Amino acid sequence: MNIYIHIPFCKSKCNYCSFYSIPISRSEHNPAYFKYYFNLLIKEMKNMSQKFSLRDSPVNGIYFGGGTPSIMPADFFSGFLRHIENNFKIMDDAEITVEINPESGDFEKLSALKSFGVNRLSIGAQSFNPDVLRTAGRIHNKEDIYDTVSNAKKAGFKNISLDLIIGLPMQIENVFHNDIGQILNMEPEHISAYMLSVENNTEFYKIYNKNNGITFASEERIAGYYEILCEFLDKADYIHYEISNFSKPGYESRHNMNYWKRGEYLGLGPSASSFFKTGDREEIRKTNVSDLSIYTLNILDKSKNGTGTDFTEVLTEKDKINEEIFLSLRTNCGISSKRLIEFVKPDIINDFINAGLMQIKKCRLNDYIVLTVEGMLLSSEIFARIMV
Repeated sequence: MNIYIHIPFCKSKCNYCSFYSIPISRSEHNPAYFKYYFNLLIKEMKNMSQKFSLRDSPVNGIYFGGGTPSIMPADFFSGFLRHIENNFKIMDDAEITVEINPESGDFEKLSALKSFGVNRLSIGAQSFNPDVLRTAGRIHNKEDIYDTVSNAKKAGFKNISLDLIIGLPMQIENVFHNDIGQILNMEPEHISAYMLSVENNTEFYKIYNKNNGITFASEERIAGYYEILCEFLDKADYIHYEISNFSKPGYESRHNMNYWKRGEYLGLGPSASSFFKTGDREEIRKTNVSDLSIYTLNILDKSKNGTGTDFTEVLTEKDKINEEIFLSLRTNCGISSKRLIEFVKPDIINDFINAGLMQIKKCRLNDYIVLTVEGMLLSSEIFARIMV
């Protein structure tokens, strides 16, 4: 089992961000405010542990995401990890990740995280160009990224991931090439590269519809950038192990791999999801409400047991099959061709292979179907056609 802890707080909300996050004022940025949230998370963890009989379950991965987890004081992480250890069994080789924003990646905090057992950092670089960062609503600069990576290495971290967004406004081709070069200069063990999608609950959506002079990259340009990135990272010996993720050998994100392999996970905090496999092949997914106030009421009201306005579903057999197909095809391992043709007509698969969108890959003497780079770019359309 893995555990995800959602930290919704941030100094300011980025223009592209569609995740649940709350920009907090200077007055709210204090130990008492964070301690209150800490206690809510602990209470939810105990409620969920009791409800789903999770006590002493082995934990292979812990991930603090957001929002901006690095906005929290260091003792938040040490205290929370102690509570996890008291309720579950953290495996000796567990991957423990904290997302870091470059403006809050000081050496003192990173050293403290390392001493608490955190062994992986995910740093939100997004771009190195000042105009691109400003337009995206980021509050850090290129120097902050370099300083954070340097501080992380000095603190002893040997598993560092950098995030890059493909297709941000003002990210013209030479700027994008420079972004790739800057990331490769720092030699991170892992790179996550996400193609910009303008979601309707973001500031970019408002800007896009106002047509106020900011130019957004076309889907064709973003696709071209993605192909350029894949080519550069392949030459730099990064493994393209999932549509948006690249790593040096052995540094794949185990937290994310758990999602794609349909492993169990406990999600804590507003908007966080949990996934459990219970007896009789029953699979349950629960997603917390994306509202801190309602989430708080749910956690404090014992009679609701945290489910008042959350979403809970028991997966049907059809749901399970569809998840297995599209999650497997997101990865470089793909899905067994023998398994896929149980649900998808061979003619459809052959059409995708002939179109250069899928290919057959040998693995342990068996044939697996994987997406090509072109297929990854059209993954949504492919999944829509092969879902059962």
